[in-house]
Amino acid sequence: MSRAYLAFVGGEERALCFRGMGFDVFPTRTLEELSAFLPTLRKNQYAIIFTEWRFYDAIKAHFEDLRGEALPVICAIPTSSVEVGRGGDIVRRLIEMAIGSSIMIQGEEKSP
Repeated sequence: MSRAYLAFVGGEERALCFRGMGFDVFPTRTLEELSAFLPTLRKNQYAIIFTEWRFYDAIKAHFEDLRGEALPVICAIPTSSVEVGRGGDIVRRLIEMAIGSSIMIQGEEKSP
């Protein structure tokens, strides 16, 4: 069985938690700092990369050529109340593209 590697990219305060769970951690505060880690993320072939929303678009763009592959999975985590629910919007759009219709029940369109 092959080993799956997990990574976290984001602020140091959240990085401590992920480091404690055995993740490879890449603490960064800016997109400029992130650019130094992107080649390493690709070279190490991480299965799952957790990141803060502020870095999600840059990481996703870096792996765009692998979009048809199963890995890596890039998961963004909210770091402020404004970001909560953003992932749900992405999932809703993907479901609508896949089946051609929304599967949300009347009144559930927007989560609190």
